[in-house]
Amino acid sequence: MAETLHVEKRKEHGTRHSVKLRREGRLPAVLYGHGEGSVSLSLPADEMEASLRHGARVVDLAGAESGKALVQEIQWDTFMQHVLHVDLLRVKAGEKVTVEVPIELRGEAPGTREGGVVELLIHSVEIEVPLDLVPDKLHVNINHLEVGQELTIKDIEDLPAGAKVFEEDDAMVVHCVVKAVVEEEEEAAAAAEGTGAEPEVIAKGKEEEEGEEE
Repeated sequence: MAETLHVEKRKEHGTRHSVKLRREGRLPAVLYGHGEGSVSLSLPADEMEASLRHGARVVDLAGAESGKALVQEIQWDTFMQHVLHVDLLRVKAGEKVTVEVPIELRGEAPGTREGGVVELLIHSVEIEVPLDLVPDKLHVNINHLEVGQELTIKDIEDLPAGAKVFEEDDAMVVHCVVKAVVEEEEEAAAAAEGTGAEPEVIAKGKEEEEGEEE
């Protein structure tokens, strides 16, 4: 079930008016798409926050505008705590839309009982999917993930039928690796970043080149 946003038309614009709206518990927004002109709107901040908590990408509009809309872009404050502005794209049932959907893990990897650490490498994926099938989240089941094993895009278990994924099927989504290896990689990366030093292989290659020139 789509979240409902009760929208009102906005006649005033500018930073000062946007600040006033937010103080009143509303957010400035703009609705566009489908060959129609852009419409400046305002909507309740609590309704938008609830929609974000539930992961809804497609919302129902009520009030000054009606129909379905895709939450196209959200502008946050510097600390990513509060929404400042929302862009909404008009959509119609049956059409395909392109959305970025978060990936979550399901289950418990047996590899963690053997000292392994589960790392999620791809946190979201862009897909093209019919509007009525837009998922809030996608999931990968790790109940059989052992140390040294990995799961890829093709292991996403609840991809909607007919969805097109803008990522290679064999792109690694999650793997289980030995904790010591992870710590060594992190320490090496931190040391290189702190000193500004180039990786050892590159440095060695430079020395060999200089030796050849002499």
